[in-house]
Amino acid sequence: MKPMQNIASRLSFFIGFSLMILGSVLFIASLSGIAKVATIPASLFLLIGVLFALFAFKLVHRLQYMFLAAFFIQLGLFLLLIILHTIPYPFSKVWPAISIFAGTALIPAARFRSNTSLVRFIVPAIAFVVLGVVLLIFSLDLVTFSFKRFILTAWPLLLLFAGIFLLLLSLYPKQDEKDSQNQ
Repeated sequence: MKPMQNIASRLSFFIGFSLMILGSVLFIASLSGIAKVATIPASLFLLIGVLFALFAFKLVHRLQYMFLAAFFIQLGLFLLLIILHTIPYPFSKVWPAISIFAGTALIPAARFRSNTSLVRFIVPAIAFVVLGVVLLIFSLDLVTFSFKRFILTAWPLLLLFAGIFLLLLSLYPKQDEKDSQNQ
């Protein structure tokens, strides 16, 4: 009977947290005069994020679930801010922020498991964030030249950063290699 109580407890946690998020989103939408149906995508992403957080914390304890939880929660909050016009740009202009979210979601995933090397996550996280920022700068027309011109003139920098990325990854051995050296 113990496993059934454990599953019921986890299910009630997920349902309770989901209702709390859905209620909060709908309440904020009603205060802002936004149609409640417009908040459905943001609510779905938040609920998916909570579901992955439940998997990460309560069920499986896998860092992939932690990454997905952080990513979907950020995406849901981002869409909610766009819907509420807190972010004054349409999604078609700020879509590169998704790359930034992927990068920032790697950090809690790396911290979630203590036996993984943090550098193996930080380097790709920085790469995703930098890529997102560069694309966002061009998407929001903050510079006067085109992305194509930037790539044609700055492609050697891409080689430089790729080399640095690979060099940093090769300097830190995998956890399995560290364990075999310690034995």
